[in-house]
Amino acid sequence: MSCSVHDMVELELKGIPTVTLCTTGFLNAGMKHASILGMPGLQIVDIPLPFASLNPVHVRKRGEEAFDAIVTSLTTRDHL
Repeated sequence: MSCSVHDMVELELKGIPTVTLCTTGFLNAGMKHASILGMPGLQIVDIPLPFASLNPVHVRKRGEEAFDAIVTSLTTRDHL
């Protein structure tokens, strides 16, 4: 997860809008890591656990449930 946050910070610094997806168990760690990297406003969308054990139908449902938050994160840029 920390690599994902690092990559998103690097892309944001280059002007490329990003959003990091983190499962609930890693949300606080992701926010802390973004802050340490100098970008406390990095957009992170929370995906509820469990995730890895879900079948494709349920994974798609989780994506659909997160869709609005992802779009909002990518189109609202005054947070950085």
